[in-house]
Amino acid sequence: MKKTSLTLFATASLLAVGVAQAGPPVEVTFKNLGTQPATLKLVTSNESTTFQIANPKPDQTVQPGSQTHMRVQRVVSPDINAAMVRYTIGSKTCAFGTTYQMRTLAGGIKKPEWTKTATPSGGATCQATIISMAADYSWVVEFTMK
Repeated sequence: MKKTSLTLFATASLLAVGVAQAGPPVEVTFKNLGTQPATLKLVTSNESTTFQIANPKPDQTVQPGSQTHMRVQRVVSPDINAAMVRYTIGSKTCAFGTTYQMRTLAGGIKKPEWTKTATPSGGATCQATIISMAADYSWVVEFTMK
């Protein structure tokens, strides 16, 4: 009984530490503005990790005129988070990314930075837009493709 209690306590402690070390969450919306279904394609390890930790998971197929949503929060550091996703429509591909990093400047001043990228190939039109940033450093990003 003591061994089980110790194991449960240790597990709970590790989970609590993990939550305390999580970076701010990002809410991601992907919108298919094309005329054919968009298909999720995991190519890089960052895209695979994003999909694994997303809650809810993004749809693997997004119909024309539709959208999918995911929330991503990495448990690496309270000072970083990122989400990467790639969708294809036929031969068109959009690789999207967004990151948050708390930078420490000279004198110990901390400055939050958010980035977004949308990399097209095959004639795709891709756009990434940061919609909002909150006081707790969480943010909302929208990725569109056609």
